Amino acid sequence: MDYARSFAHSDSFTSFIQKPAVILRAVTTFLMMLIFSCILDKGYVANVCLYNGKQGACNFTVGISIIAFFIGLGFLATTFFWERITNTVTRKYIAFGDMSFSGFWAFLFFVDFCFITDMWRKTPDLVKDGLSGLTKSNLQFTIVCSLVCIFLLALQAYMAYKQLNEIQNDASGLGGYNDTAGFAGAYGGSPFPPHTESAGGNYQSPYAS
Repeated sequence: MDYARSFAHSDSFTSFIQKPAVILRAVTTFLMMLIFSCILDKGYVANVCLYNGKQGACNFTVGISIIAFFIGLGFLATTFFWERITNTVTRKYIAFGDMSFSGFWAFLFFVDFCFITDMWRKTPDLVKDGLSGLTKSNLQFTIVCSLVCIFLLALQAYMAYKQLNEIQNDASGLGGYNDTAGFAGAYGGSPFPPHTESAGGNYQSPYAS
């Protein structure tokens, strides 16, 4: 698979949403919304977390999922406008940021999954039996979503790593930095004036009067 094409901008929105990277990012972002929505809706009773009364379990889950949701939207927008980002250095920063964020958040969700699973296991059966079916389902669904997000984020980190390698290969694999826009900057044109004097021509000192 050409991973670069997964990040390429398309004038057709239908074509854009069919790209593997976009589908993966959209599903992950949607799951993030489900996670913090379930906790905020049914995870608290009288401001007490239902995961064994451990406030940190609910707060941590809500915090990392909200952050991941908004950053996911940002990366989706970046993916849509990828073709318009012609500077190689900027592309490398974006791919590296994606890889770093996805990898670190996969670790955070691994910690979160272990944490809330343990807290749910330690929640007394008497408390669980007193919960409504919808509340209990929301809490258990959050645990499942946290587990799924570990693998989705890890896959995003891998795809970003492949993208970063392709950018570096394009920049240095065939003659070094080959991105004209990256050299010329935002103003266009070559940053170096062309040399038009033929070999063997008369030399004139720049300090001559």
